[in-house]
Amino acid sequence: MMKSALIYSVFGIFFLSGQATAYASPALGQEYRVAADTIPVAERFDEPLSGATQQRDNRKGPLQQEVADRKVIPVTTIETDTTYRNLLEIPKEYTGYKIEIMSTSIPLPADHDLFFQHGNITLEQLGESQFSYLIGHFEVKAKAETFRASFLEERYPGSRVVGYLGGKRQSAPASKEE
Repeated sequence: MMKSALIYSVFGIFFLSGQATAYASPALGQEYRVAADTIPVAERFDEPLSGATQQRDNRKGPLQQEVADRKVIPVTTIETDTTYRNLLEIPKEYTGYKIEIMSTSIPLPADHDLFFQHGNITLEQLGESQFSYLIGHFEVKAKAETFRASFLEERYPGSRVVGYLGGKRQSAPASKEE
């Protein structure tokens, strides 16, 4: 019942707005009157509904004081050394295992992704044209292999565990041919 009254009033506002309309709702037993124009001609949206005027206050509040008291801090550029991100060397007495994640014939550039993805990278030069990039320190080879298989194998399929004794790289044991 209420829906039909609402439909009649909406119909009266939008379609019969040029004239005042009166209609009766038989369901509610009431008569409704719709005004000819429902939108005020001279409405001011920038003033409060009450019609009150705003008094200007010349006192400075905390916000105005803060804006006036701002200090400008100059921007200074700080240069940083990004070359090879502090590559480490194999200590002379190092005994343990490291994981070689990459081996190249030329040194990697300073902006290579490897230096941004890993910390504490050790560089070992194996000859005039062979550079090995290693990470980690493991006392047991099995732990190094587990770490490599779990975290590095997918990203670095050519990675391998390398053993050191007294700072010297241990060559892989030769396979026995019979």
